[in-house]
Amino acid sequence: MRRPALIRALTAARDARLVLVSAPAGFGKTAIVSAWCSAPEETRPFAWASLDETDNDPASLWLTIVAALDAVIPGLDGHRLDLTHPDIEGVLLPRLLNAIAAQHEYSVLVLDDVHVVQDKACHRQIEAFVDRLPPTVQLVVISRTVPPLPLTRYRAAGDILELRMRDLRFTVEEATRLVGQIAGVRLHDADVHDLVGRTEGWPAAISLAAGAVRGAADPAAFIADFTGTHRLVLDYLSEEVLRWVPDGTRRFLTRTSVLDAFTAPLCDDVAGTSNGAELLEDLDRANLFLVPLDDHRRWYRFHRLFGEALRGELARTEPDIVPVLHLRASGWLSDHSLIDEAIAHALAAEHIDLAADLFTSRWGEYVDAGRLMGVRNWMDLIGVQRIGSDPRTAVCAAWVAGLSGDRPGARQWLEVAENLPYDGPLPDGSPSVRFALSMVRAFFGFDGVPEMVHAAEAAAELEPDPLAPWYAGARFALGYCRYLTGDLQGAVQPLEEAAQNTTTAPTFRTLAVSALSLTLGRLGRTAQAAQLARTAYALVETRGLPESATSVLADTAWGAALAQEGRHEDARRILELALNVRLTVVGLTPWPTLNLLIILVENALDSGDEPAARAFFGQARDIVATEHDCGEHIRARLSQLRTRLPDALPAGGLPEPLTEREQAVLRLLRGDSSLPDALPAGGLPEPLTEREQAVLRLLRGDSSLREIGHQLFVSPNTVKTHTRSIYRKLGATSREHAVRRARELGLL
Repeated sequence: MRRPALIRALTAARDARLVLVSAPAGFGKTAIVSAWCSAPEETRPFAWASLDETDNDPASLWLTIVAALDAVIPGLDGHRLDLTHPDIEGVLLPRLLNAIAAQHEYSVLVLDDVHVVQDKACHRQIEAFVDRLPPTVQLVVISRTVPPLPLTRYRAAGDILELRMRDLRFTVEEATRLVGQIAGVRLHDADVHDLVGRTEGWPAAISLAAGAVRGAADPAAFIADFTGTHRLVLDYLSEEVLRWVPDGTRRFLTRTSVLDAFTAPLCDDVAGTSNGAELLEDLDRANLFLVPLDDHRRWYRFHRLFGEALRGELARTEPDIVPVLHLRASGWLSDHSLIDEAIAHALAAEHIDLAADLFTSRWGEYVDAGRLMGVRNWMDLIGVQRIGSDPRTAVCAAWVAGLSGDRPGARQWLEVAENLPYDGPLPDGSPSVRFALSMVRAFFGFDGVPEMVHAAEAAAELEPDPLAPWYAGARFALGYCRYLTGDLQGAVQPLEEAAQNTTTAPTFRTLAVSALSLTLGRLGRTAQAAQLARTAYALVETRGLPESATSVLADTAWGAALAQEGRHEDARRILELALNVRLTVVGLTPWPTLNLLIILVENALDSGDEPAARAFFGQARDIVATEHDCGEHIRARLSQLRTRLPDALPAGGLPEPLTEREQAVLRLLRGDSSLPDALPAGGLPEPLTEREQAVLRLLRGDSSLREIGHQLFVSPNTVKTHTRSIYRKLGATSREHAVRRARELGLL
């Protein structure tokens, strides 16, 4: 099969003294050079020497090479060269090179299967031959291993073209053509992508799969089952690769195959060797399906199919050692702060306790780095049953649920942790379970701002040590809660203590600086507030966390500072970006969002944009109506704003009082699962019709009501009717509000 891109690369490299085609078995090395020989654009004659084990001797090697050259270089007389002369380097090579130099026609010499030549004298002579080769002859070396030639020198001089495993892999298009030629069928694009992904473009494996697909009743199912343990792959690797590997190296390969990625010290720790660096260097040079993961060749992985085959052999030959290898890997990776991988290996060893220990001790670092999803994946792997039996893991689960906007989950894990006996500090540095539970409640405040303050006060009292890892977090929680209640003077000291604490995690410091800026701004100390806001904003930018809970509070502080400076448009832009981040996760703690909306209302009013102020006020009013107690101070701030917006809401409060059933819906929307009979099993008092559900799904996007009507083949007025009904049934006041409530009720 022609591969035009590779042929063009080879043809264009006429000035290279050496062309090296080196890759593992089955990568089409000989095939591509053969295709190059017969390419119309290549006019030079090719001399081809296929080497075998008998050529692992200088005399035999050069006899084979001269015989190949004799076919393309007229007048090259092997007898005159005296091939039997014992001094090959001093006599034979100079004569051969002089004879070649006397020819003016250009030609190519191909040495195929050079990996069979192991004799050091042969290697030395080939190097001398390459170094003195006349420009009329180009040497092509085809080898499964990297020959011991001074490749670095050739690269520096621009004297070499290299085609390696990464260059010879089949693309999806090439795999499609090959399967079509061999199997006589055209696979679905998804199946071809799957095949190329599984084989990593290894031509031999694709060819084997194509031959088998021809007789498969279900090609997609066959490809899904095509792994390194498939008999076709195993037979090929056994015959072409593994049978040449010494027993010690083979044991090293199988034992390290439990690793997705590896470096020499890790291999030594897992495989029980002391020469891992040397072995990896040998394997790399031998092209034994080793894939480098960096430019320094420190970290590697195995080719996917090769790794699967090795793991299959390990399971057959040393099944009892597999858990031990995973535990060794987990220990090394944990010691080197590679916690994702350490947990994965602990779970692979079925050592759930070790995985839980790693999870509970390091989860905070990952959350702090903006990797919450990774922590949630750990929880899924460890399993609900294991988490629910240990207060340490339950506390972590409560944090993760709260940060993810999963209010019912956070309440559940708090209750679990509270009812399990545990004395002493937690692995994440919390001094006690009671402290940790107080911190979760203080951070998220799902039971209202007054309860949030009580929890923050308890947490601050339980952690008095300024050198403790959670000290600053507790001080931030206390200061921010006091800010929300209007106790601005009382908020300053704990926030300053948190902001100035040098032992704290970066997240706590950023949060504390942001909250201190907001507090000082409300106290009229606008210059200090602006300086702190800039500091918080810079901390977020430096850490690369543009869309996180930390960034929202920093953005709020920066937006508030800009508003106080009269830069209302800039302030609104920053504040709206922060609001969008908050609204992407339904169920997050409501109070930072409410505070952000209040600042947006104030900024809009100060800039004279009353329509925007009314819209933001409506969103703030929705939060107050659907959440637990926001506290007297926030209610007072909203009342004050309402006087500046006389048409935002009637003086009596809501336009019409909520029914008992609607109040039950609101309680469920707050996440209050303690009211099992608040709603019937169907969820809403009046379920949405099928058409209303279709409209609701489309309300999530940016389509106008007219565009929604086009998609549903109904008029815009009909869409309006359905939308009003949806609002009524969900108790919503806006499109965004309806979508948010539908998500909270599990309708979306």
